[in-house]
Amino acid sequence: MDGVKTLSRPIAFWVGFFNMLACLVLIGASYWGLQSISKTVLPLAQNTPGVPEIERLARWTGDALQWFWPALAPAAVLFFLVLTLLTWLVLRSRVKKRLPSPTTARPRAAKPSAASKAEDTRQTLEMNQRIFLHLIATLQKEGRLLDFFSEDLAQYDDGQIGAAVRNIHENCKKTIHKYLAPQAVVDREEGEEISVDKDFDANELKLVGNVTGHPPFKGIVRHRGWRTRKIDLPTLSGQQDPGIIAPAEIEII
Repeated sequence: MDGVKTLSRPIAFWVGFFNMLACLVLIGASYWGLQSISKTVLPLAQNTPGVPEIERLARWTGDALQWFWPALAPAAVLFFLVLTLLTWLVLRSRVKKRLPSPTTARPRAAKPSAASKAEDTRQTLEMNQRIFLHLIATLQKEGRLLDFFSEDLAQYDDGQIGAAVRNIHENCKKTIHKYLAPQAVVDREEGEEISVDKDFDANELKLVGNVTGHPPFKGIVRHRGWRTRKIDLPTLSGQQDPGIIAPAEIEII
């Protein structure tokens, strides 16, 4: 248990760091894309009045830009925070399974030598590195996430960046659904009324607003929440170099 606690903080830090980095990239690229669309569509709507499709697109773009920072950006941040929590729980459970149980009966052995302690420390650090890189390696393999981060975006226009982010978002989304299969905690749409029973699960429902007295309560769904239907991450190999996230690919000619 002490080993799990020791690794929990660094795991949470690195998972949160990379998730927030991905979140900032997604928010920035989305905002640039909306601005680019708006700059193109608004002049068309003014110069060609009476075209329903252009007018609807102009209104949609305007509404999206108006609510981007008050609603869309916070929703993206909240999604990545929940993703960070789920990823941390998954990795923590895998570390817990791999570490020896303190209740396991062990034969009495001689006091380990300094060389044995050094080897154990080295193996622990190596496993620690693999755990940190495991999620990133999965997202790189399925969604080419690190390839995108390594690109110099200054040489591309907003439209090209938006197209790249859309492809990465789609692939990473498929990866998350493939290994975690997230689903909403409540089956109501945001903005709908909902009843909170007396014996509600505080892990599933977070009450905000005018929370006074005792349940049952009447409320409005502000966020549907997320839970996993399964946890099926790829097997963490102990044979690979812990510093290799994704091997280079060489085509033999």
